[in-house]
Amino acid sequence: MTRMIHSVQLSGEIHVPPSKSDGQRALLLAALAKGTSRIINLGSSEDELAMLKCIQDLGANVQKNGDSHFISSGSKNRSFELHVGESGLASRLLVPVCAALSDYAFVSGSGSLLTRDMSFFQRTLPQMGVAVELKEGKFPITLKGRLQAGTYEVDGSESSQYISGLVIALSLLNDESKLVVHDLKSQPYLKMTLSSMKQFGVHPSYTDLSAFEIKGNNGFLACEYTVEGDWSSASYWLVASALGQDVKVSGLDMSSAQADRRILQAFPSAGCRVVREGSSLSIDGSNRIPLNFDATDCPDLFPALAVYGAMTPGISKIRGVHRLANKESDRAKAIISEFGKLGAQVEIEEDTMLIHGGTKLLGGIVDAHHDHRMAMSLAILGTFSTGEVQLEGADAVRKSYPGFWDDLEHLMKK
Repeated sequence: MTRMIHSVQLSGEIHVPPSKSDGQRALLLAALAKGTSRIINLGSSEDELAMLKCIQDLGANVQKNGDSHFISSGSKNRSFELHVGESGLASRLLVPVCAALSDYAFVSGSGSLLTRDMSFFQRTLPQMGVAVELKEGKFPITLKGRLQAGTYEVDGSESSQYISGLVIALSLLNDESKLVVHDLKSQPYLKMTLSSMKQFGVHPSYTDLSAFEIKGNNGFLACEYTVEGDWSSASYWLVASALGQDVKVSGLDMSSAQADRRILQAFPSAGCRVVREGSSLSIDGSNRIPLNFDATDCPDLFPALAVYGAMTPGISKIRGVHRLANKESDRAKAIISEFGKLGAQVEIEEDTMLIHGGTKLLGGIVDAHHDHRMAMSLAILGTFSTGEVQLEGADAVRKSYPGFWDDLEHLMKK
């Protein structure tokens, strides 16, 4: 899908969509829990719909009534064939869970997920009793053998999502396990998983998120769970606000464990002021300066913060580039390429992205690289362009924020 974007003043308030990350965790845990859980405020993104289908394939019963999904567990002792769509989170949570529940599972995906490295499973699960077959380290994946309790050491440097999946899966076993995690990245996402697990009655003990003791015979218990508003989706509107657009954002939990809530730390460090009015947030960027921010533990903020950098005179520096390669696109390369087409200079020095801001942006044809976060960042950037921007692949937003284009049109002044 192609979208045409032009320079425009935005004005209004956006109620952000539910967090697909929070929603997927809640769905999986509800499917594993004893009893019937009520999940409130689940979103309709492609990733959430993929997880919803997967838990049904795991045997869960799902009923929808208004804004609530009622989920009860089903049979867990059979072979599984799941399709996770393009959801990296679903793949990394479901693979170890399937290994804990069955002696055989086949998990496939589609689109960009098929290009993403999943060799972590090939290096890790065999030591836990599970034979793994991948295609050159990539999906689809075949699992044979059941996950065994024990003491294990794993590498957490690639993604905390793998560790989240293992902690959930080991909690399903009858015997106690110990999991030692080395070089963990994106700690807030693992904290988010642990917070969700606690709501479903299971809370492993741990030390500094590096050593977990997971008791046997854990039983997830049904609960009522409200999915939080999405800080990742909010980041684009908050950046627009910081750059002078009259945009307010509501529907966010200020105490959320979501990693991208750290954007509230990024703004003050760049001379911006976070403004709270009732339940809404906006950013006063009238005195803004370039960013100097470490996004290693919140890499999904890169595309939005790159927009901030492109529109702020000076050189903004964002660290953590190594976290961008194994996403829906290679986001560092995508940002350099597509921002460059509009006249913004972006370069990489070691692990730092340098954005040369303040250059007059031109119109042009840009591509989302099949990446929802690239599509949204280019849309916001386009509202500051002096010429018309033609965005190819605009429908990529469906992965996390299906209503993005409707919300953008809502904010446009007539």
